[in-house]
Amino acid sequence: MRKRKKPTYYYIEIRYFGKAKHHIRRIINDVNKTFGIRTKKRAIPHITLVQPFTTNNQKRVVSDFKRICSKYKGLMKFTVDGWGVFPFFVVFAKVNPDKKIVKLRHHLLNCYRKYARVKDVDRAYHPHTTIALKMGLIKFFRIWFYLKRKHRLVFTNHVLRITLLKGQKILYEYDMMTGRMLNRSKAKSRKQLAKTFRTLKKKK
Repeated sequence: MRKRKKPTYYYIEIRYFGKAKHHIRRIINDVNKTFGIRTKKRAIPHITLVQPFTTNNQKRVVSDFKRICSKYKGLMKFTVDGWGVFPFFVVFAKVNPDKKIVKLRHHLLNCYRKYARVKDVDRAYHPHTTIALKMGLIKFFRIWFYLKRKHRLVFTNHVLRITLLKGQKILYEYDMMTGRMLNRSKAKSRKQLAKTFRTLKKKK
């Protein structure tokens, strides 16, 4: 009997860049080292914008992604402020998005739910950045109190890009600063990222 092929999931997220990325990653690495948390993959600090969804129409996913993101002009911001938990296995940094980010999320979600299968489509949206997950109850409380004592976390950041992933890999990124759609190669380019930051500086 042939095994049923697992579906490929698409994700849409906001990734951290620059100083914010390194700051969050340092905290994640500190927690992992202090509490002996082993992870197979290096943590990519991010904020989920649209939860996992599946569809056979990748061309339409990409087209709608570009079309919708291109409608959102001007700067978008979010504030990272303090720590939160999803009892009892996730510790995260709280994220407060501005209204434009929430509007963009609804726009994308309402579009994809018309032809894709979206996980937990009607759940409430609680934007956050995961610091640690899948640990025992005692370690869960220890990590939470450790972060509250040691790391004060408050900063505001601009949304530079919106990332569309297929599985765990970047499929495309939409650069909100330059208004360009970037393939995986360009999305990972340091030269392209430098251009993104230069454009941000001009827009501030």
